[in-house]
Amino acid sequence: MTTSQDLEAPNLFKVAGYVAVVTGGGSGIGLMAAQTLAANGARVYIIGRREEALQTVAEKYSSKGEIIPLPGDISHTDGIQGLAASLANLEDKGINILINNAGVSPEPTAKAKLSTLDFTDSDAVSRWMTNDGPEAWRIAYAGNVAAHQFLTAALLPLLDKGAKAAPGHTSVVVNVASVAGLTKTHSQGQFAYSSSKAALLHLTREWAHAFMGLSIRVNCIAPGLFPSEMSTGWSDENQKSWLGDAGKKFPAGRVGRESDIGSVVLYLCSRAGTYVNGQVIHVDGGLLLKSPATM
Repeated sequence: MTTSQDLEAPNLFKVAGYVAVVTGGGSGIGLMAAQTLAANGARVYIIGRREEALQTVAEKYSSKGEIIPLPGDISHTDGIQGLAASLANLEDKGINILINNAGVSPEPTAKAKLSTLDFTDSDAVSRWMTNDGPEAWRIAYAGNVAAHQFLTAALLPLLDKGAKAAPGHTSVVVNVASVAGLTKTHSQGQFAYSSSKAALLHLTREWAHAFMGLSIRVNCIAPGLFPSEMSTGWSDENQKSWLGDAGKKFPAGRVGRESDIGSVVLYLCSRAGTYVNGQVIHVDGGLLLKSPATM
């Protein structure tokens, strides 16, 4: 029988003692997720290629829990296998949470030329669609889809082990996609980026189905506009970014904040979210309400 104490927020949303892995945890949304989990008592491994940035995050944001830098490159299988081996050595009882957050946006030319584009000129639109070349598509799908597929596969035994070590607990994979994968606008010409995020949304559902025989859930967060290195091009000395009043025309009247990501991460990764599987949560301040159409 469920007691009133079971329904208290500290028990429903408890992640203390859990072991989490966050890719791209050195800045932006990955840092928001890692900071939230650590603030609530989890041990969080942050993965990224820039060791100095990871170390800064670990020093500044480890609190009730712990943030541990784990430098590595998930863009190739050797890097992924090395990270999986390191985590297996560090965590003999497995891991409980994997947040696939790392991503790339490789189409700067198309975005830059949008303001001068004549959409009634087929030649101009044709050039705009191919400005960044086939390599942009390879980079987008390698970084936003394939890297998550192979890292999740490599860490699946550790997630399974983590679930078995905590009776009544399900391990969870949280993919970080984007509302760009849901809208039917041209996404400022970033066709490779937006379609790769749509692919990650679909992978979420496929993995959730594939892992039904395991105590591993898979869900997805589709953020709107948040301050990050991808959206601003920079981070300050605290690995944080700012967007000012860029979201004033959104229904929420602002861009996303740390607490907006953090609250959803806590929900999906704690007992509060154990009945949620294969779902996509839009964390966009109502941005999709203004989109012409969505999937």
